[in-house]
Amino acid sequence: MVGFYKHDIPAWMDGTEKLSDSAYRAYHVVVQLIMLNEGPIALNERGLSGRCNMTVKAFGRALAELIAADKVTVEDGRIHNARAGRELESVMKNRENAGKGGKTRAIRAETQKNGTGQTPNSLKSNDVAQAPLETIPSLKEKRRGDSPIVPKGTQPDRFEEFRAAYPPRNVRFQATTARKRWLEALKRGADPGQIIAGAKSYAAEQHRIGKAGTEFVKTAEVWLRNQLWNDYQPEPVTAEGKLAGPDSYLASLSDDDWRGHLRRWRSTGGQWTLANRTKPPDDPATKVPAHLLAELGNVALLARTG
Repeated sequence: MVGFYKHDIPAWMDGTEKLSDSAYRAYHVVVQLIMLNEGPIALNERGLSGRCNMTVKAFGRALAELIAADKVTVEDGRIHNARAGRELESVMKNRENAGKGGKTRAIRAETQKNGTGQTPNSLKSNDVAQAPLETIPSLKEKRRGDSPIVPKGTQPDRFEEFRAAYPPRNVRFQATTARKRWLEALKRGADPGQIIAGAKSYAAEQHRIGKAGTEFVKTAEVWLRNQLWNDYQPEPVTAEGKLAGPDSYLASLSDDDWRGHLRRWRSTGGQWTLANRTKPPDDPATKVPAHLLAELGNVALLARTG
């Protein structure tokens, strides 16, 4: 989830001054949700109209105006924004660079000083500040402190199983941040086998819909942080070796599991993570337990009051 991003105020004002009030409101909400979702969002008119505090018909008109003005596009049932896509790409590259580390301040200063653009040779210059790592215990300790600590009883190579199972994106796999989220999940009691199984199901889905290898695949860090393996568990198998069907998986969810899905649905303006198993909460055909719907109140108006 991207909580902060670059916002070019003059460009925004120039680019939106000709929009109607309703189109401006819809545009603002859509861009925010794309950044939060780290990619194009599903065209859920009911949920999005609620987020925009307007009727479904009014949102439809606003969306049509945005498409006509080349502010957004709709492809395969998802809303895209070119500028948000570029900003997200920049965010991903920054994360990747942060994971790799960078030149130290001393090296950057020396590089700028000699103007060669090359890293100085610490052995030739006898630069104490650039002494070998082994001679500086404090740095060795820092390096150890920065390394992920595998919980006791956990097989560290299981992360590599997850990494191998996860669908490819258009950029290099961000192992450092992904491993951090992996270890956090295990510390909370998550089953590594279930996470890996969910990653395989997610990869199969992304390959099936042609998204594998593109920016539309969620980063592993985001996928793990949001515990999305719960949404991609394989269907249970009966004693006869047959798939038990989606209802069996739904029946296995605890109330807290359901509440997690409902909270994500509400906070993302209608992005329903169980769409391949049941209708969303505001659909009469939903299979969300009645007592949990009652906790939410009037689900028909929930998206508008969220």
